[in-house]
Amino acid sequence: MVDTIKLATARELAAAGSLRDTTVTAEQGGYVVTFALENSDRALATKDGTTRLFSGVQAAARVLAQLGITRYRVDATAIAGAEPSRRSRPDRSRALKQLHEDSAYLERIREAVAEARADSRPALSDTDAHLHMAALKARLGDELQTALKRRSSTK
Repeated sequence: MVDTIKLATARELAAAGSLRDTTVTAEQGGYVVTFALENSDRALATKDGTTRLFSGVQAAARVLAQLGITRYRVDATAIAGAEPSRRSRPDRSRALKQLHEDSAYLERIREAVAEARADSRPALSDTDAHLHMAALKARLGDELQTALKRRSSTK
């Protein structure tokens, strides 16, 4: 297993000219960027320290360009002749599902607003709305009391 190096450290080493050679190597599931230092090779790491796996050479090239590295080797011998594979992105799948749910919810709200605007009945005044709700609460309270009395008398 190759030791790893974080992006910030690689940036400092690149600025200092300490990176001798850079290789983008194809592996199962993606590409790994490896830097040759004075006495060791280091793979670019994720924030948690594991080896960073890029989806393609272009993705690795973008990060290398940010480091100021424009010359590097690409070693694709591990995947020569193999069908390209797609990495699973469960985070994007969840985000897309949430987007569809949000869109459907927004559409229901738009339909309800359009239905309310199309309603030709006169609007209730504030007083009428309070009276209507008070009557509704009283009726439901009476029904609840009746149900509770029936239940306690059957015991």
